[in-house]
Amino acid sequence: MKYNCVIKEIEDDEEVTIKIENTIITGFVNAGLSIPIDKETEVEIEFYDDIEIEETQIQEKSILSKGTYSYSIFGILDIDNGIISSTLDFSIDREYLYEYGFLDEKYVEVKVNRLDFYFE
Repeated sequence: MKYNCVIKEIEDDEEVTIKIENTIITGFVNAGLSIPIDKETEVEIEFYDDIEIEETQIQEKSILSKGTYSYSIFGILDIDNGIISSTLDFSIDREYLYEYGFLDEKYVEVKVNRLDFYFE
């Protein structure tokens, strides 16, 4: 998904912290970054590598950091649109979602090893 964000911190040209509305997340940038801190820009956010999806009893939308890049994303799984609707919406490959059809429109936790950022 694409969002307007503000660059909050850049560490070693690969680790970037951004703010989207009231959400602050840290992700990985493969190609370095020439955008200055506190500058608004557009970012596309993708999940890196495999993810885990499981039903949860937590009935809220939130993003919880589990380390530098890894996150637990809590929200509603929308199979038809291929997204997890949380405080931010994240795209999930529809082919990957076929085995999770039974979780459609339910609250889930998506465990992500890393978020990748792609800046315009």
